[in-house]
Amino acid sequence: MKKIALASAIALASITAAHAAPTVYGKVLLTGEYTDVDDKTAANKDTSTTQLVSNSSRIGFKGEDDLTDTTKLVYQLEYGIDVDAASNQDSKGKDKNQFYSRNTYIGLAHNTMGTLLAGRHDTPFKLAKGGVDVFNDYDNVGLGKLMVGETRANNVIAYKSPTLVGVPVTFMAAAVLSEEDKDADVANTDIDEGANGYSASLAYDQNGVYLAAGYDNNIQSKTDSAWRLAGSVDMGKINMVPGFTLGALYQETDVADKSDDEKSWLVSGKYKIGATPWAVKAQYIDTSNQSGVKDKDATEVALGAEYTINKATKGHLYAAQIDTDNVSDKTIVGGGLEYKF
Repeated sequence: MKKIALASAIALASITAAHAAPTVYGKVLLTGEYTDVDDKTAANKDTSTTQLVSNSSRIGFKGEDDLTDTTKLVYQLEYGIDVDAASNQDSKGKDKNQFYSRNTYIGLAHNTMGTLLAGRHDTPFKLAKGGVDVFNDYDNVGLGKLMVGETRANNVIAYKSPTLVGVPVTFMAAAVLSEEDKDADVANTDIDEGANGYSASLAYDQNGVYLAAGYDNNIQSKTDSAWRLAGSVDMGKINMVPGFTLGALYQETDVADKSDDEKSWLVSGKYKIGATPWAVKAQYIDTSNQSGVKDKDATEVALGAEYTINKATKGHLYAAQIDTDNVSDKTIVGGGLEYKF
């Protein structure tokens, strides 16, 4: 019996060594949020609500397995979760599954040739923003509320260039395969429902300086094309102001069937206050001709603070004012806890 048990243990150890167990990771960012809406439409229906918000809470499994000396299989299964509710709703209030797919893929990574992925993934255009959106993980405050481009696409085949020593530039490109019949286009519109979409980005990242450009074509159903430029500077790494980071982004979007392009810009800053556990941040966004509608302009001013409790736990406070011409003036105030694992 002891010999059998020993043999089983050896076999299990061999399997574990040959196929590394996946890394389990995730985070919960749950905040209480008060929202006051001054309705500017003909309905004139003002509202005030208090709710819990899950803010991109997620759980994931990722790993890799060596296939040869230079090539490995890579995979990730990542799911968002609405922590405070039995179901998750989209922007129209329609129920979705509580667990919903985020970046989920399988692929091959080569030491010098780069990585090829297939599955569901953020577009290179979206990723080009880097860390300039300092309110990125807040569901109701991030830049996606004022400008297009925050696309996590299905049916993606993506390539990312390798990270090489001494080469701080990376390139990423993706094709988004259409699920529509090529003959199913809606008549009398600029939207090509049956065509594949394409996205690409080029980024420089070294010594605290990040610069990137991104381009989308036929990625979103109502967008012909879009381009963005983004950049950030860690002022401490260039020997100026330790703990202070500045960011900026500019974007133009050609919206299908609209005569006016959506134009957006963003500036942000975040400051880690010395040896204290506090960090403060601020962001301003300005969008003109939102969604291609002439003179429909929107702005956001957001302020926030973070308090680091330990390596895994952080407190959050934030407030934002979002004003959209002829639609609404919205005030948001929130606070809560984040835990990473």
